[in-house]
Amino acid sequence: MKNNRLMKNLGKATVAAALLATGVSPVLAATENKTEVKSNKTAAESPSKKTSSVSSATSSKKTSSSESSKASSSSEASKSSSSAASSSSKKAAKKSTKKAAKTAKKSTKKSTKKAAKNTKKAAKTAKKSTKKAAKNTKKAAKTTKKSTKKAAKTTKKSTKKAAKDTKKASKTNKKSTKKAAKNTKKAAKTTKKSTKKAAKKASAKSTSASSTSSAK
Repeated sequence: MKNNRLMKNLGKATVAAALLATGVSPVLAATENKTEVKSNKTAAESPSKKTSSVSSATSSKKTSSSESSKASSSSEASKSSSSAASSSSKKAAKKSTKKAAKTAKKSTKKSTKKAAKNTKKAAKTAKKSTKKAAKNTKKAAKTTKKSTKKAAKTTKKSTKKAAKDTKKASKTNKKSTKKAAKNTKKAAKTTKKSTKKAAKKASAKSTSASSTSSAK
């Protein structure tokens, strides 16, 4: 019967250790063990009181010794359970901290990698836009240069033609002036000749009239 109670108490201590490992307070487990010991003591003392005083004294001593042994075993089991629970808690906390640190590191690495990728993509887009803008500017400058060159060529051609036309007009005007001067000179010469001839004729006629007058 004592052995059964001892086994039962040891079972309770094992349960207390298990409860401690799962997070149940060791004080509660110890309290339950002490309550069980007191109940066992009361149960053991009741039958012995009904027997003789000698048997009662003997039984009381044996029960006291058994209770001391059980209390010691329960205390050791409680301490062992407490130590195991503390170690388990520390191990679980360390594991949890390590896992959290690993997750944070992984998340940070992933975020950094994503940010770097986005930055690289933005830089590539900006480079592409700049290249396109530069190409358009170069094309516009080339078109402007071509238009300016064409306009300059047209202006040069027009100026050359105008100069040529002016030279030609000047030459024609000079030629016309020379011809007019020649014609004027010729007309003057003809007029002079005609005047001289008329004067000569008039003089001859005057002489003839004078001779006729003398003869009379």
